[in-house]
Amino acid sequence: MKISSRLDYAISCIIRVANKYKSKKPVSISYVSEKEKLEYDYAEQLLVLMKKAGLLKSIRGPVGGYILARPPEKITVKDVAIAIEGKILELICFRKKGRRKKCVHLGDCRVRNLWLKLGKEIESFLARYTIKGLLFLRKREKSW
Repeated sequence: MKISSRLDYAISCIIRVANKYKSKKPVSISYVSEKEKLEYDYAEQLLVLMKKAGLLKSIRGPVGGYILARPPEKITVKDVAIAIEGKILELICFRKKGRRKKCVHLGDCRVRNLWLKLGKEIESFLARYTIKGLLFLRKREKSW
């Protein structure tokens, strides 16, 4: 099982924005990209995806940037994962890419229920972790 770098970086980016939540100051893309050591365009793509998902709001102007669309305790890692990846676990049965239009075992799959259960477990696990909780852990690990 692989966790994409996009998801990992997106979580780090939203934590940067969440760090300024109480001050209500927008966080610029350049600040996020510099602190997270990401290319500006890449950080922008991640922030835009999270904005489209309703996790962030953008503020225009010379002191503009991004702010959280809701409190950090109301945004979960699951929310970020869905914003960035779409589905948490994409089963082979439903993939659109590849040589086959559908899985050869679609009619009598012996393991589909296993993967469906795993997907629900992963979603449940990610839903338990909020951005506020991750921010708290990050601050404990090292000072910003």
